[in-house]
Amino acid sequence: MEATPGLAVNWKKNLVFIGISQFLAMVGFGCCMPFIPLLMRNTLHITDDSVRGVFVSAYYFAGMISLCVATTVWGILADRFGRKIMLLRASYGAAIFYPLLAFAPNVWVLITIRFFCSFFSGTVNPAQTLLVSTTPSDKHGFVLGTLSTSTWSGNMLGYLAGGLIVHYTHDNYKIAFLTCGFIYLISGLLVHIFVRENFVRPVRTDSKGKKDAPKYKFRELATPAVIWLLVMFLLMGISRRIEQPFLAEQVRVVHGDDGAAFFTGIISAAAALGGVISGILIGHLCDRMPPRKLLIPILLFSGIATAVQALAKDIPVNITIGSFHISCLGGIWILIIARFFTYLAAGGLQPVLQVMLTKVTPPELKGTFFGWSGSVNTAGGIVCSFMSAGIAFYFGVRGIFLAAAILMFLMIPLTIPTVRACLKEYRVDPDATAKDLREKKL
Repeated sequence: MEATPGLAVNWKKNLVFIGISQFLAMVGFGCCMPFIPLLMRNTLHITDDSVRGVFVSAYYFAGMISLCVATTVWGILADRFGRKIMLLRASYGAAIFYPLLAFAPNVWVLITIRFFCSFFSGTVNPAQTLLVSTTPSDKHGFVLGTLSTSTWSGNMLGYLAGGLIVHYTHDNYKIAFLTCGFIYLISGLLVHIFVRENFVRPVRTDSKGKKDAPKYKFRELATPAVIWLLVMFLLMGISRRIEQPFLAEQVRVVHGDDGAAFFTGIISAAAALGGVISGILIGHLCDRMPPRKLLIPILLFSGIATAVQALAKDIPVNITIGSFHISCLGGIWILIIARFFTYLAAGGLQPVLQVMLTKVTPPELKGTFFGWSGSVNTAGGIVCSFMSAGIAFYFGVRGIFLAAAILMFLMIPLTIPTVRACLKEYRVDPDATAKDLREKKL
């Protein structure tokens, strides 16, 4: 899908429809993904908890390893054949493969479908690449932040929609998975019809006059700034994912079994709300100050909030104002508030790092570099699957949350070499504001 050179692109229109498409994509994803353990138990009849736990881990591992490899592959192809077609491939691929999960006759087929589903889907990274490649550089923070808000909002609504579908259809998972596929189809059609790009395939002429795509050596692309940023993406992937599977268990530790499921849902919604606000706030700040100056406050704030989650205890709280009296256990509310502030801060880390990456990489290779960052970020999730079991065994569930906080604190000193390397390689004035960039038409 090679666009016409010089085609006018309305980046605001692109942002609206890509934002809506990714909102819908996350709604579709949330409709079915949380119910995989229930599908294994109720439909595939894996009733033993230990055996089912192994298969659930294998299912998610297959998805992560596939996505880790595929993100780089599709990113490179995006720079050769266009960014829009990569987003369409991911949307339509998800529309085809996710419904197939509901028809798997056994768990091995389910895991195999999941592998191919992850390889051919994954819409967030190509959506980010397409937006950045069709948006003025002074608006990169704004569009990435807005996209982050769309995905967080979609996640929040998707989990709710999926729960309602499964509940009111009496555990009919096929309807949930088919709904997921249909929503992804609508998401792809919105991009197909309304989104435009002015991509021109890069070419070079060899000594014989033959045209071919330009080739780059890895050492030419992997500059010090890029390497340091990829390290930050990896650590971000670990610190933000390592405690996610243990949230419900932490709620039980803090509050007990009574109402654990209810409060887990409330805390998840609070985290999603924090992510929604973060996308708007951090995206706004990225276009009005150098993004690198946001790194340390984000990491410090999110590290403290995560440590508070780890140390939360259920203590009696009694508040009396005149004749009005409140008596409750405060630990769960500490957990809810801390979770909100964790994602309010940490939700902005990815847009900040991505804006920094766009400033040290050539525009024609955005797909390649965003593919690398996506793969490294996903690799962080793979590392988590090996780390978390050992930490939980020796230090308990609180140790998992403390490990996440420690990782965020350890990233703070790493911002120094990262920022220094970026300052040497910035393709524009590192302290230029959005107004400066507009005036220089950069």
